[in-house]
Amino acid sequence: MIIYWKKHNLRINDIYGNNIDYSTIKKADVHCYFQQLDFKNANKKNSMHKKVTTLCIELQNSEKQLRKEMNRTTRYQINKAGKDGLDVELIIQPTTKDVAEFTVFFNNFAKEKGIEKARVDKLEALRLNNQLVISYIRHENGGKMASHLYIADGKRATMFYSASARFEKDDIKPIEVGRANRYLHWQDILFFKQRKYRLYDFLGLSQKENDLEQQNINKFKKGFGGKEITEYQSYLPQTLKGHFALILLRWLWRNQVEIIDRKTIIKNNHLKAKLLE
Repeated sequence: MIIYWKKHNLRINDIYGNNIDYSTIKKADVHCYFQQLDFKNANKKNSMHKKVTTLCIELQNSEKQLRKEMNRTTRYQINKAGKDGLDVELIIQPTTKDVAEFTVFFNNFAKEKGIEKARVDKLEALRLNNQLVISYIRHENGGKMASHLYIADGKRATMFYSASARFEKDDIKPIEVGRANRYLHWQDILFFKQRKYRLYDFLGLSQKENDLEQQNINKFKKGFGGKEITEYQSYLPQTLKGHFALILLRWLWRNQVEIIDRKTIIKNNHLKAKLLE
């Protein structure tokens, strides 16, 4: 799967997986490889590389087996939420208006959490490629409680954004929002399973062991069971503009523990080659 999009004036190709028809790829300043079996072209100057761990649910398993893999808390919260009169909406062919509506919901969440806002240009590119699915869960009074946005290629559903609402009044408590969010994940899982998807991907587990908030998110995800998968990401400049962009990105990401120095990758590749001689 290849997604071509622009961030400001920077042209980007996001390349997912390994079975890619490169004859269809457009010219870009940076090629970003995700869900790879190994690093891509570490010899390229100014390239950047990550080794990441994600959590995936195997959707070929029966619904009974999927429930069995959950921990007790997750099962209980899902069962309880199922009795709360909640309404789930799945949008499988979102319009520009749908994307805009989700963006407003997510950006309010992002502002409160202090994280990056939604990448609207990328979302629109995904929408035009029919690789975008949005889900909502609403309280019985109609208020949106949580929403998920997926990159969906027919085989793997990757949760790209997740957001929950914060209510100023006490009529909807945080614990209700939390279990509604779990219930929405479960309904999403069943939806993609019904559509014969192979994997439900929670998009990464944080490696920051001392970050309590990130570890709590990891705990939330692991409550659904599944298996941890190690994958690789590579960011390769294609133009002078791309080189400058990755120099800046390297500085912005300087504290990310997932970053692997490309010289280390090159050295390890040489050692592997010698062992195979």
